[in-house]
Amino acid sequence: MAISRRQFFRGIVGQSEGRQRIEESRTSILDTYVRTNLLPYDFALTAEQTDELLAAVNIAIQPADNEDLFTYERRQKMNQVVEETLQPWREEFWKAEEKRREASILVRDLLTVETTPEERDKLQQRFHIPYPAVLEDEVARQIEAWLAGLPNSRVAGCDEEALRDLVFSEIKSWC
Repeated sequence: MAISRRQFFRGIVGQSEGRQRIEESRTSILDTYVRTNLLPYDFALTAEQTDELLAAVNIAIQPADNEDLFTYERRQKMNQVVEETLQPWREEFWKAEEKRREASILVRDLLTVETTPEERDKLQQRFHIPYPAVLEDEVARQIEAWLAGLPNSRVAGCDEEALRDLVFSEIKSWC
């Protein structure tokens, strides 16, 4: 039985669409597994980091069409890829957290030594603080919140002098 060109090309296109759908389904299943079982609980990933991690797992785990996605060897390989990818980000996160804790100590020093009474009054007005005794605690809390919004790489890369300048410039901008 002869087939027309139209039927021939529909068959080719249909087959590649089916393969693509199967591949997308496998990728989705792997992504779901990684997201639910292998993402860290001790720190948060950015969207870009999550995408990079998922791409690394998908590159490392490429099963054939009829193979099981979750054999013991594949799960071990996924775990290894995830841990190797996460390790630098985890170290950067903990280093940044240490710098953020150091910043609250710097705030107290900066407020007592390098700010004028007028600047402290402006800070009190900005944060609606009626008593000067709690100003240091509130500014330290605000600096911690501000530093939490900065990327870990920026905060972790600061030495003591750079962190001091960063915190001081932010406090001055609030005055």
